[in-house]
Amino acid sequence: MPVAKPGKRLMHDIPLRFVSKRVAGGGHKSVNADLNLTSMIDYLVITVVFLLSQFGTQQQVQSSAGLEIPETHNADALQSAPIVSISDQAILMDGQRITTPREIAGSNDRIDRLFERLEQAKREYPLLHPDRPFEGDIVFQIDRHVHWDIVKNIARTCAAAGYVRLNFAVTKGNANTTPH
Repeated sequence: MPVAKPGKRLMHDIPLRFVSKRVAGGGHKSVNADLNLTSMIDYLVITVVFLLSQFGTQQQVQSSAGLEIPETHNADALQSAPIVSISDQAILMDGQRITTPREIAGSNDRIDRLFERLEQAKREYPLLHPDRPFEGDIVFQIDRHVHWDIVKNIARTCAAAGYVRLNFAVTKGNANTTPH
């Protein structure tokens, strides 16, 4: 057996050029960067939850559909709850049309569309407010010209869905104004 000439023979038998460059190092940095996506996803989830909770706690009632809401000088801040707006033209929940007062006038039955929407909001409550138990708060925004029977029917539907703590939205005014 002949004696081989001494020398560098470590990668002598590797035929592919790109493999030999990889194994040898080649003096180049890798173009692939490893990112830890877990912390980025955690940050994104925390940000979304924070924004949703802030939106719910600082919710403001806007007078929709030309509602004429009563005014008072002493009023508490609104709770984070579904808002039912009642006017002569429409009944809305969180800005989405449910029905009209004309469709439910003279009926003592529950309003099925409103009941279903309230049940859905009740199911979603633990996801949006994981730190608080469901207490059944709901905010009524009522035009002063709406007949009381319609409000009573809506309140009955809300109670059937588990919303028993009624809050009434009012416009906060000056203490010097006299009631109408």
